[in-house]
Amino acid sequence: MKEELDNYLKTLVEKKVFPGCNYSIITSQETIFSSVGYKSLIPEREENDTHNLYDIASITKLLVTNTLISFLIRDKKIKLENYVKDYIEEFPYEDIQILHLLTHSSGLKPTFDKFHLIDKKEFIEKLDRMFQPGEDVKYIDVNFILLGFIIEKIFGNSLDVLARTLIFEPLEMMDTSYNPTDKKRCVPMELTDDRGLVWGTVHDEKAAFLDGIAGHAGVFSTVLDMSHFLMMILNDGFYQGKEFLEKKYIDLWFSPLFIDSSGIRRTIGWIYGKSSPVCKEVCGEDAIYHTGFPGHHILIDRTNDIAIIFFSNSIHPSRENMPLRESRKEITEKIYRLIEKYDLG
Repeated sequence: MKEELDNYLKTLVEKKVFPGCNYSIITSQETIFSSVGYKSLIPEREENDTHNLYDIASITKLLVTNTLISFLIRDKKIKLENYVKDYIEEFPYEDIQILHLLTHSSGLKPTFDKFHLIDKKEFIEKLDRMFQPGEDVKYIDVNFILLGFIIEKIFGNSLDVLARTLIFEPLEMMDTSYNPTDKKRCVPMELTDDRGLVWGTVHDEKAAFLDGIAGHAGVFSTVLDMSHFLMMILNDGFYQGKEFLEKKYIDLWFSPLFIDSSGIRRTIGWIYGKSSPVCKEVCGEDAIYHTGFPGHHILIDRTNDIAIIFFSNSIHPSRENMPLRESRKEITEKIYRLIEKYDLG
């Protein structure tokens, strides 16, 4: 299977869908890791490797923020129906709940002005909104930025420390962190006008404004490390025989709570996979899915006992060439067909 999938992905590299990619496929029969194409095209062309660190962008939302919120719910330190205003005094709205942030149904606008913001307080005070909470779903980073602030306040520590001690170390994700120190292992991202080649520092400008440590983006990881997180989910909260999180909280990630105007169902943090155009033709009924801006997607299909991690830097060296968005469905369907062909399900 690996050879056939690699050959298919190499054709996408040749078509300039992305410079390269790393992936992991977890099935009931085996776990596959592979690397295809190039780590970078500039400043020089360099072969890719599964040990390279990718800026995982919005997958930070699921790995860090969603998980830490689940710990707080477990420990009865927060409830989904609690109001954001209860934790952030300067927040301008009294009717937006934690649940609204987690499901992107808060109605807040995706406003961010990097040129005129001074600090977190001003960022919060300037928040505006498009609709009343619960009326619709609009995916925006602001929701998880706010959740990050709330997590830090309740725990009394920063997200990077909390993520390392409560998530990365227990799941043996030793190469995963905010603000990585080994730039050479990092996969370069976009060549920008104001920052130059973004390499080894977070690509997302909002996370950069927050010194690289945020609830919506900022984590760097490898496909090997991320496979531990997905294995834990497939194993109902257990990793290496030890309980990481009780199954009932994992089940909550698979429980649709809101449907947006396009028919996509939202759970806490995740898209319910079958409602996603990328997954609906192939995945089972009980699946969750998410993407990351540079060219990532992850899928956990509990019905078929399958998990997929796909990392790529499709915005390298420029975001103007982003055909990967149209290729995600094709890639996912190809993987499922090969799993069936080689009887790995």
